[in-house]
Amino acid sequence: MSDFPTKARVVIIGGGVIGASSLYHLAKKGWTDCVLLEKNELTAGSTWHAAGNVPTFSTSWSIMNMQRYSTELYARLGEEVDYPMNYHQTGSIRLAHTKERMQEFERACSMGRYQGIEMEIWTPEQAKEHYPFLETHDLEGVLWDPSDGDIDPAQVTQALAKGARDMGAKIIRFCPATGVTQKEDKTWIVHTEKGDIACDYVVNAAGYYAQRVGEYFKPYGGRTVPMMVMSHQYLLTEQIDEIEAHVKESGKKLPLIRDVDVSYYLRQEKNGYNLGPYEPNCRGHWMSEDDQMPDDFSFQLWQDDLDRIEDIVTDAMERVPLMATSGVSSVFNGP
Repeated sequence: MSDFPTKARVVIIGGGVIGASSLYHLAKKGWTDCVLLEKNELTAGSTWHAAGNVPTFSTSWSIMNMQRYSTELYARLGEEVDYPMNYHQTGSIRLAHTKERMQEFERACSMGRYQGIEMEIWTPEQAKEHYPFLETHDLEGVLWDPSDGDIDPAQVTQALAKGARDMGAKIIRFCPATGVTQKEDKTWIVHTEKGDIACDYVVNAAGYYAQRVGEYFKPYGGRTVPMMVMSHQYLLTEQIDEIEAHVKESGKKLPLIRDVDVSYYLRQEKNGYNLGPYEPNCRGHWMSEDDQMPDDFSFQLWQDDLDRIEDIVTDAMERVPLMATSGVSSVFNGP
């Protein structure tokens, strides 16, 4: 490859949304001589099947500030790089079942408002006004976050990648990194199937392969990346006439619902629902000799296991009975 770069200031390993964002932001700061390596196509790992929620809520000041920046970036990115994206800032209703949860929301609301996010504390009755399909009889209150929403993960990755390329950064697809060597001056050589790249810094953005990539650095004082691969499921329902009618009448999508006590989000997806549980009976993968991590899991999913999330699905249907009127159209179960 005559155009294969042999030198770069930074080499990023991994072409998901994190790798693309790293490349874009480095280029924005003037570091345009950077290279991103992706073993398959951009977004082939966790990014392609991600649900794409974009929250601002956090009990950490710094994380909330970073998430706030993300919402502001995504709102302008499509126009900035000339790559249209599906980004919906629908707002979210975060449910509180207890007074203690309301105290947490009040603290987060104060932080958010100080950072310029117009969060509000609502009564259950106010929540019902904004979300007519919601059962609120057992709630203490809710936190309203107008900045919350969802984005297409593949589109935002491609937009960040386009912006980085336009500023001079390079992206090499179908080019797995195979190892690294540290030179005497503490700079690096990144080895790939297409050749070596000398660089000052290496960014590990390899997603669920991050631990494996991290092992490249062990001979040079690196440590094992503390991570494991978890199975996360979410399901999409069939289309629901009442949602379509509501959108036509109101002119906007329903707010996203977040229930942190039962542990799920529920959002409108087209004219149906997307339900994403955070499972108490979760399952790890690729942790044993008889379940080893494959060399390539690009654009793949596991078999769905809805029995694990049955209780959460039932609770969500009781919270929004309209959801129970529709069948499941598809299930995503990925790393």
